[in-house]
Amino acid sequence: MTTIQIHTQKKQNNISPLLYGIFFEDINYGGDGGLYAELVANRSFEYCGRMPSIPGGSDDGTMEERTNRPEEETMEERTNCPEEETMGERARDQNRTELHKMCWEAIPSTDFVIASENPLNKIHNHYARIGGAAGCGITNTGFGGEGFAVKAGMILRFSCYVRVTKTTRIAVLISDRQENVYASRELMCLAGGWRRVEAELVANGASPKAFLSLALPAGGNADLEFISLFPNDTFCGRENGMRKDIAELIRDMKPKFMRFPGGCIVEGRSIENMYRWKDTIGPVLERRTNWNRWQMEEYQQPGCESSDYYQSYGIGFYEYFLFCEDIGAKPLPVVNCGMTCQWHEGLLVETDNLAPFVQDVLDLIEFANGDADSGWGKRRAQMGHREPFHLEYIGIGNEQWGEEYFARYEIFQRAVAEKYPAVRLVTSAGWKNCGWEFDLAYGWLERNKDKAYAVDEHFYKEPEWFLENDCRYDGYDRSLPKVLIGEYAAHTAAEITDRRNNWYAALSEAAFLTGVERNADHVVMTCYAPLLAKSGHQQWQPNLIWFDNTDAYGTPSYYVQKLFAEYVGDTAVESLCVDRDIRISASVDGDRLFIKLVNVSDQDKEVSLAIDRDLKLVKAALLHADLAAENTLAQPQCVYPREISAAQFAGHWALKGYSVMCLEYSADR
Repeated sequence: MTTIQIHTQKKQNNISPLLYGIFFEDINYGGDGGLYAELVANRSFEYCGRMPSIPGGSDDGTMEERTNRPEEETMEERTNCPEEETMGERARDQNRTELHKMCWEAIPSTDFVIASENPLNKIHNHYARIGGAAGCGITNTGFGGEGFAVKAGMILRFSCYVRVTKTTRIAVLISDRQENVYASRELMCLAGGWRRVEAELVANGASPKAFLSLALPAGGNADLEFISLFPNDTFCGRENGMRKDIAELIRDMKPKFMRFPGGCIVEGRSIENMYRWKDTIGPVLERRTNWNRWQMEEYQQPGCESSDYYQSYGIGFYEYFLFCEDIGAKPLPVVNCGMTCQWHEGLLVETDNLAPFVQDVLDLIEFANGDADSGWGKRRAQMGHREPFHLEYIGIGNEQWGEEYFARYEIFQRAVAEKYPAVRLVTSAGWKNCGWEFDLAYGWLERNKDKAYAVDEHFYKEPEWFLENDCRYDGYDRSLPKVLIGEYAAHTAAEITDRRNNWYAALSEAAFLTGVERNADHVVMTCYAPLLAKSGHQQWQPNLIWFDNTDAYGTPSYYVQKLFAEYVGDTAVESLCVDRDIRISASVDGDRLFIKLVNVSDQDKEVSLAIDRDLKLVKAALLHADLAAENTLAQPQCVYPREISAAQFAGHWALKGYSVMCLEYSADR
């Protein structure tokens, strides 16, 4: 039998109150078609092309080949090129028209073209022009061509901008491919310029794949723009809000921070494609549509084509801040530092031209924290949130490395430190856990200890690495900036398509996290990546939460994250175990003691606890399964925590093989 000793009086390190958080990136249809509750794809007819694969952009190029670009690719020349030569406008006219129709199809005998004369506004300057005999119209095929789910009694909010030359009736129809109708309304559209029409529809039945159609019952002609359909029941009732079931799964993890919006999305694959937060605020009608780098062919898995994967920016920085507030998480935005993805194009904004990017960061802080009378604080207040969002942390760049990065980081750091010294900056350690890029980062940190609050480490490794590295942070130099583990996950195979969200991966992550907790005075934030994936439309796996049109579920890794965030105190205490198969961490919070036990062997272990105080077991939870076990849409709780009664812990007990056990004790009052 193994005795595990817990010395509550031997306090070791403080545990960061932000230790367990989440990371959101718009990958795997995680944003549009996922967390964002909008049900209409390409609602403004601005899907206008996709980024081609870049010759010579493979991962085997040297850093110099990726970052030293020809003179003609400077920011100034790329951004000042004629509009018809920008990335979304290089196709021929007919091909461009077809792209703008993406996710839309004509009802038979309908004339359907994309027009741009006298558009709704400068941002959304394409719209659908339809005409024909009675019943002509168009149908939206939805994200990934799968429509959307409806349930009996579900209330949906429809809106659209319409322009007609004579007063015309327009029919709004929700139906499936078998012509079953679940809701319909007819609206009267008055002649004249653009007019917004809206209606509430109530579904009379259920379907996992319903589609929205707009038709002219009496025939005629109409221009249609910015067509939207939202479930009325969004998370926290937000009007431009989040899909409720997905958001609730995220909320239930009780994340203490949220890192967003990326990830590689922040970097972009061109200067034009870089994520700029100012594009994402204000009325949704005035937000640009951006192509999503994850639609590119190089990221496609078999059967997961995603040419219609764009960013409407319906979820923008304002919505991110609101979501953080709604789930009780501190925001940790990541901003572009004037660099695209170094593994691909490696385009650089020259340091002399960085001023707009730096100003973006200063303005972001004012948008989040400024009073309602300040320039950008007023913009926030006009959007509906008069009080500040209390932004404390910002990441400068994502997975960047090398002297090019640090030269740019220091420009941002000086500007922020001068105007907003209380805001804490996070710098980058590159894209992996070791190697020359990582060493360069820590060399810079040693010379510049006061220029960052934390450094962002990323690692996607095999489960065996996580099992062997629970002591990774034991020897880290506490005089250096703290550590944010901004992206990590156990990958069970080299090929993406072979990687599984199984219990073996989650178990290895749990073992690793016991070591993180023991060092949580220095490792102050951790977040698994990626967060979300739509089943059958993923570009990456594994992922923490999976969903389809109707349902969402947490993976075994999700439940490890959830339990670890629930069973944690504010101070680590000494915990001893001679059996290396059992990884442990213990922490206290006042009179409460939390213990985590991870048995990484296949053998049940007879164990007993020797605690130096008289404490009473309050609750306990166990995760245990075969290593290959996974959760699925059909079986979402194959691996699921179950509560254990205190009676099972009298004296000693058998700690199951391949298990995670979490215990909470309290002083007996």
